[in-house]
Amino acid sequence: MNILMIASWYTPKGNDTLEAGVFHYEQAMDLKKHCNVAMFFPFDKCIKENETKEEEWGLLTYRSKYGAGRLISNRKHMMTTMSRIVEEFSPDLIHAHCGGGAGYYAVAMAKKYNLPLVITEHTPIEISHVDKKGISYYLTKKAYHNSQANICVSEDSRMKLSKIFPECEFDVIYNGIILPDFSDNEKKYYKEGYINIVIVAILYDLEIKGMKYLLGAMKQLKEQGKKVYLHHIGAGQYLDHFIDLAKELGVDDVCTFHGRCERRKLYEIVNEMDFFVSASLMECSGVSVQEAMLLGKPVLGTNSGGVDSLVPKEAGHIVEKGSAEALAEGITYMEEHLSSYDTEWIKNYAFSSFEIGHISRKYIELYDKLIKNNSK
Repeated sequence: MNILMIASWYTPKGNDTLEAGVFHYEQAMDLKKHCNVAMFFPFDKCIKENETKEEEWGLLTYRSKYGAGRLISNRKHMMTTMSRIVEEFSPDLIHAHCGGGAGYYAVAMAKKYNLPLVITEHTPIEISHVDKKGISYYLTKKAYHNSQANICVSEDSRMKLSKIFPECEFDVIYNGIILPDFSDNEKKYYKEGYINIVIVAILYDLEIKGMKYLLGAMKQLKEQGKKVYLHHIGAGQYLDHFIDLAKELGVDDVCTFHGRCERRKLYEIVNEMDFFVSASLMECSGVSVQEAMLLGKPVLGTNSGGVDSLVPKEAGHIVEKGSAEALAEGITYMEEHLSSYDTEWIKNYAFSSFEIGHISRKYIELYDKLIKNNSK
């Protein structure tokens, strides 16, 4: 069985570290235990050639050149590269990530080569704007209508898309998460005398991850005399902005911005914390939330969509998004109820729901069914 992944976003060629599209890559690598997998990124703005083919981080990876506003040449590059992929890799099925991006173009590829198509949707409707009945709606609708399976990464995403596209069928398969692997020794990051909380967020936007509300909550708690210490993990173009905001609010003494961390360090920090926080205004799912629960950490989340549909009441507490007051009250609630959360229950729930091996087996079953149906 040969599976071709097509990513809507991925690390540009030339980067030493895989940063964008990590969960596409990790799922592809785990699927390689069961079948042959290749990655196709048709939107690479960095390559000079029209197309490339290389083994990247242990995964056969094809790329085609993409230029803003160059509709005809972009399509030509994609289809030329796809022709090469069919000749060399002989895919049995295309698995595209996001309907309005890779999914839309994958429809033409799948039809031309008579291949079944699976689309996994990762984009919140607040970002894709498919609820506005504009161009995004019609492009995504075409993709969903012409795929053989439409997969959502949370129940919230499935419900929202089912209302917008009632004629299409959507199922849920969560993002697969690799089991945490780290050194569990002495505490290196925990601040004694405080409730220690952590958020993992790439700060590519001033609003989406809710950092200004979380820092506002930290200010309120400090003024109330609460001893809470916030750890932030993640980089992003607005990291310095939020470091400055913490100073402006007078909470920089109870905040540490760790910046971008390799995964082992990330898991070490999260594992030492009392609980995990997601302050997002919108999420289709929540990979960092899933990782935290695999570590047995209870979660304080906002009603951002994906997060609140991932976290059962036994594993955390959900508050109103976009509110410093709600987050401050939520942190206080979590502090008062920490002893009621069962770490092992949270770990077991997360393992059975999100562990990447379970997710790969679900996809393998789906691929096998669609390939057999396509051959009839």
